[in-house]
Amino acid sequence: MLASSPNKIRSVTEKNMNHLIEKQQQLNDLEPLFRELSEQSGVVAVDTEFLREKTYSAKLCLVQLGIGEHQYCIDVLVIDDLSLLIGLFADEKILKLFHAARQDMEVIYQTLNVLPKPIFDTQLASAFCGGDMQQGYGAMVLERTGVELAKTQSRTDWTRRPLSADQIEYAGDDVAHLEALYRQTQALLEENQRTDWYQQEIESYYELDKYIIDPALAYKRLSGGALKIEQQYVLKAMAEWRESTAQKRDIPRSWVMRDDKLYDLVIQQPTTEQEIKDLEIFGRKSVVYLAPLALEIMSNVTVSKERLWRKVEPLTKQEKAICSGLMKELSGIAKSLGVAQALLGTRKDIESLFRHRQSEKLLNGWRKKHVGEVLLGQLETQGV
Repeated sequence: MLASSPNKIRSVTEKNMNHLIEKQQQLNDLEPLFRELSEQSGVVAVDTEFLREKTYSAKLCLVQLGIGEHQYCIDVLVIDDLSLLIGLFADEKILKLFHAARQDMEVIYQTLNVLPKPIFDTQLASAFCGGDMQQGYGAMVLERTGVELAKTQSRTDWTRRPLSADQIEYAGDDVAHLEALYRQTQALLEENQRTDWYQQEIESYYELDKYIIDPALAYKRLSGGALKIEQQYVLKAMAEWRESTAQKRDIPRSWVMRDDKLYDLVIQQPTTEQEIKDLEIFGRKSVVYLAPLALEIMSNVTVSKERLWRKVEPLTKQEKAICSGLMKELSGIAKSLGVAQALLGTRKDIESLFRHRQSEKLLNGWRKKHVGEVLLGQLETQGV
């Protein structure tokens, strides 16, 4: 487990160090501070508050920056020109600190069209030193410092204005401790000789395709191995249409059509609007204009001979036992390496390795030598 911090961190963000930036001039006034950060190759702690319940993409509401002893809560909903903030994220001389960075990176990129780089993720770094891969920021602060952060605003509506003092204090605390956690986890990476592994992993956070959803590839998030080949191509076409519709209307894809209803449509393949109504594919109001569109798309699907998904046969009892054995081996490897097991791979990765002797995750980078090749050796030893 990670050791406790020798540095005492305040439990409540001091109000004179916590600044709400809600006017253009207030943001502009931070330009000298940002320039100094760049000149000194400094670090800035970053967190975001967003809402994604009623929209296709998350709605960015607040960006919190921790710089030294000060926290700046930038209200991106009321400031028109955010070019200074965009420049900060794009400046590769400044290291951006996050905890569990992926969601923050996604909402920042989709809203501001900039991907923060370089970054340091304290959650990921901790996992390389034996920490929990899913440990939240508050839990890590408590474990490392003994400080318990308030949770009173964890379910607040960040789109409502004006923001309260409690909301700003809560938001500021989310970056107040990040630099201290960064110093500690960075030292542990070096101490455990895991810096190279961590750097390999963090490079994947800069891959834009992780933050851009192409409707033409929406079918890949679904499972179609059990479907007939004709049904697979209908599923692909309907998944693309659903994604495009959700993006254009800026609503969750499930509001267009839920996954279970999508499969009903593909398997039943209704040929009339009434049949679609009987299947309750769409809502009572939306079926009027969505049903004709769905019928048109299904009638124009081009089917190829090549399957889009492999037909996956269920594992036998003996095969499941073999995979369970590999999972135990994976657990042992994690303990011997001193890293979180979830960082090495999942049951799905194990089954892919067993079925195909291939795994995009287990047979690449630092995992190949320490995980993938070891597990392949186990399979060879067992003669399977």
